[in-house]
Amino acid sequence: MDAIMAILYTRVIPVLLIMVMAGLGLSLTITDLKRVIVFPRAVTIGLIGQLLLLPLLAFVLAFALAPSPEIAVGAIILAACPGGVTSNAYVFAARADLALSVTLTAIASMITVFTIPLLTYAAMQFFMEAGERPDLPAANIFRTLFMLSIVPIATGMAVRWRWPAFAEGLLERLRRLTVGVLMFLIVAAAISSHEIIQANLLGAGLLVIALNLLSMGMGYGLGKAFSLPLKQSITLTYEVGVQNLSLALLVTLTLIGSQALAITTLLYAVIMPTTALALIAVSHKLLGTVGENGLSPE
Repeated sequence: MDAIMAILYTRVIPVLLIMVMAGLGLSLTITDLKRVIVFPRAVTIGLIGQLLLLPLLAFVLAFALAPSPEIAVGAIILAACPGGVTSNAYVFAARADLALSVTLTAIASMITVFTIPLLTYAAMQFFMEAGERPDLPAANIFRTLFMLSIVPIATGMAVRWRWPAFAEGLLERLRRLTVGVLMFLIVAAAISSHEIIQANLLGAGLLVIALNLLSMGMGYGLGKAFSLPLKQSITLTYEVGVQNLSLALLVTLTLIGSQALAITTLLYAVIMPTTALALIAVSHKLLGTVGENGLSPE
């Protein structure tokens, strides 16, 4: 079992992240990225929520609710990995603003190459004693995230620009394959770590539920506070409240090599779909049969 999990951590997770990021690139065009300039308000608010307010919320909740330093650091790492293909899928299903979702995910994926090592280091320094901290290969984390995030995104965008019809067909197949591999990976990681998870279920579960509900509420609240259209407010709910599981597992299991740090992410993977799916039903009722399409001018 240990040999199988070692293969999953060192081979499957990096390949999964490449698939996720390549799929993101296949769905992007230069026009999507220009929205940062043409429609700056929604994108700026979303990025502030993802990259600043979400980690801050995680620090506060980890300090108040985490039953152990490992759970606390795991919560910060999870919060440092916003968005991803999961949030894009939920936004699409909720009939919200998919263009905004994809744009936020792409930009955040590029920025988190730098912020994930910094936030992980800060969390370890704050919550762990010197003798408890696992080795943090910051340079390797940065290099790996760059190669597994920015390079596949750029490659996917280049393929879409050169062969748009091929990119569209490949994107759908890649999405289905990615979801299947991610589900398998989560189940396998949960099985291999089941003793650790059971030992921390009650305490860590409370932290994860709080992080999930409050981060989704924060995303929606940001949209309403800045008078964004309803579709964009729902989009921010997912982009701030749904985290990139494959990226969080890559950092905790593959790059740092700590099952204990992955507990928070594994529990989150079980809890988050319930609230995310519930929001889809609420979103359909709120939007009704009439809704705004795409980003609205600001």
